[in-house]
Amino acid sequence: MKTYPTYRSIAISTPRVQQQRVPARRKIPNLFAYGTVSVAVLFFTVFYYYPFLMNLYYMFTNYSYIGDYQFIGLKNITRFFQDPSIRVVFSNTFILTIATVPIALILALFVAIAVFYMTIGKALIRSAIFSTTLVTGVVAAIIFKLWFSQELGYIDNILESLHFARIPWLTDTTWALTAIVIVGVWSGLGYNMVIYLAGLANVSKELLDASRVDGANATQRFYYVMIPQLKPTILFLSITLVIGALKTYAPVAILTEGGPYGSTRTALLYMFQKGFDSRNVGYGSVIAFALFIIILIITLVQMKATRFYAEDSNKR
Repeated sequence: MKTYPTYRSIAISTPRVQQQRVPARRKIPNLFAYGTVSVAVLFFTVFYYYPFLMNLYYMFTNYSYIGDYQFIGLKNITRFFQDPSIRVVFSNTFILTIATVPIALILALFVAIAVFYMTIGKALIRSAIFSTTLVTGVVAAIIFKLWFSQELGYIDNILESLHFARIPWLTDTTWALTAIVIVGVWSGLGYNMVIYLAGLANVSKELLDASRVDGANATQRFYYVMIPQLKPTILFLSITLVIGALKTYAPVAILTEGGPYGSTRTALLYMFQKGFDSRNVGYGSVIAFALFIIILIITLVQMKATRFYAEDSNKR
């Protein structure tokens, strides 16, 4: 008599076939994921982790691109704390950061608000302002160096045509820092504006309309409705702007080369001068590591403030 497989035997055997096929289907996605991650890991290892570890090693040597490495212990670190120029270059760096960041934050905010509420030519104006981001720092510094020239500079020619005195932009200690701040603010205006525009798109229109119905004027709506909702955006931009200002190099190197009288020499420029011009790689590595520690501490403080704001908002 011919027998047929029962329903129970089919039900039991079917999952076994499915279990054997599942790993085979996942082979291609897994290979793609591993390949993508391995490329990223290789990139960061070659261009970030390896240079950082070598920088730590160079701190304890007197390597000068010629000859072998010579271990000298803590001499470079001791020299760092005894170098009188260190206090000057880090003071210039902090002054430049304190002057640049608030101006960049406030100016970009008002420009973003103006562009956000435009009704005619909004896309054109937004693209024109964002184009400043496409200009590299070196090119921007070269352009502004021509504009800031005291003899043939475009800005001083305008001032003279308006019967104002010419300004020594690049030869006076105060005006030289001002020129570098102007270049830094101009270079980041487009990027900062776009980030603000993204934040403004998330501002609750219902709250703005309700405050308008309650009789709040434009200033009150700005301070009490719009700014609180833009705090995450402002904190994010403040972190990126502080890091960028502490690493200022191209404007200083091209506009003033650290002058006049070292009044604009920043920590990063001083590191390049010691590490490449003087070929003292060990001492330059110490300056780079000190700047890294300062940026890390400031970033952690700002991230802590961001986390505190998020927790406070959730409680409310």
